[in-house]
Amino acid sequence: MHRGFRIPRYTLPAVAACLLSIPAFGATSGLTVNGSAKIFTGPGGGPVILLTPAQQSQAGSVFTTNSIVFDSTYTFATFFQFKMTDPGYYGASDGMTFVLQTEGASALGANGGDLGYAGITPSVAVEFDTWQNPFDINDNHVAILTNGQMNDLDPKTPYGVTNCQPSTGVFGCMSNGDTWSVWIDYDGTNLRVAIADNSTTRPADLMSYPIDIASILGQSSAFVGFTAGTGAGFENHVIANWIFH
Repeated sequence: MHRGFRIPRYTLPAVAACLLSIPAFGATSGLTVNGSAKIFTGPGGGPVILLTPAQQSQAGSVFTTNSIVFDSTYTFATFFQFKMTDPGYYGASDGMTFVLQTEGASALGANGGDLGYAGITPSVAVEFDTWQNPFDINDNHVAILTNGQMNDLDPKTPYGVTNCQPSTGVFGCMSNGDTWSVWIDYDGTNLRVAIADNSTTRPADLMSYPIDIASILGQSSAFVGFTAGTGAGFENHVIANWIFH
């Protein structure tokens, strides 16, 4: 089954031909915004998603307004680029997630270390965490989350870089202000994640995690999108480009 959409910003000829292009997103044109999230026109003239502003105690989410129908294995591929900028006095926090969930287009979890994700269930998420809470391995990690729990399955550290407070300008820290590229692919058995700092060249996978998404979600369709949260520390969580198919 053909499916897909695109926030146009960067030219990706290998995939663009098979995608439905939506020039500007909003609640009536493909995406639903919740909490602190906003969609605005970026410097390049295309739409940009701001999940949270650089303010304390924010939570925001953006999901497809309509659920996406998958095959029985939930096979998909997605590419997006994010920026985390303007960290607060107490540090750059807390991070964001990419989510598939069945709760609905208006789903939104708690702020702070819950990343706007906690409590959304059934769901499967990939988190990009920039603050070390008691349940985290460090302040710069990527992990799998399920069913609204902050359970950090198979956490991995991009470039092996930790101690990212302060992080501005530090290569390998996700909250350094750079444009980060993310590739997530699921073949029905393994969820593969690759991530690159200030590059559009796909590196080796950071993780390949065996997971049965169809069984977790319990149905053949899901709402797809992002969440983010800030606490005492904060940062802008921005999605600059997103392709899903």
